[in-house]
Amino acid sequence: MKHQTFLGGMVAQIPTTMQCDPRGMLTAIEFGSYNFRAVRAFVVTAPLGTSRGGHAHRLGRQVMMQLSGEIGIEFRYQGQVERMSLTASNRAVLVEAEVWARQTYEGENPSLLVFCETGYDPENYVLDPV
Repeated sequence: MKHQTFLGGMVAQIPTTMQCDPRGMLTAIEFGSYNFRAVRAFVVTAPLGTSRGGHAHRLGRQVMMQLSGEIGIEFRYQGQVERMSLTASNRAVLVEAEVWARQTYEGENPSLLVFCETGYDPENYVLDPV
């Protein structure tokens, strides 16, 4: 199955696998084929309609994974703008460094899990859309 890319490959949809049985559901991402090594992770849970993010990172990629609700994301890179939504059927994206992103939290109990290749450093943020 071919996965969608955005902004000339600067953002790529990542496949997730789901295992369901009577005990519940397990959803997994395999990072190996993306040469991605997470050093930090965080979960954002926000009220309905809230926008978060609104920045790019000078260094380091991120994987964003929808946990619940729907997460609308606006991406900007070199004057291009693209939008997508993370949902239960389209759960995760890999975002390259220098891609500006803003997330809007919709649906029931919207929540986003983010894995980062770099530690937190406010000097790494680019606030103006690129």
